[in-house]
Amino acid sequence: MPVTVELDLKEILAKINTKLDKLSDDVGLLKVGQARLEEKVDGLGKRMDSQEFLSRGILIGFLIALLGSFAKMFWFVGQ
Repeated sequence: MPVTVELDLKEILAKINTKLDKLSDDVGLLKVGQARLEEKVDGLGKRMDSQEFLSRGILIGFLIALLGSFAKMFWFVGQ
């Protein structure tokens, strides 16, 4: 026995339209969130660049101090 369901096309279209509106709002929120994340990633990239520069400077200073101490140690031993 087949079951017949009668629905008004206007109601169905109204429901579809409300769901589409919600989807478009969600997509807008996702775009805003993505933009914020991109800004944070750019900020982290800039911080990493400065950190690498700082670490390189510290390493070079340490090597110069180490070489200077070796030179001073061998200079005193030679005298």
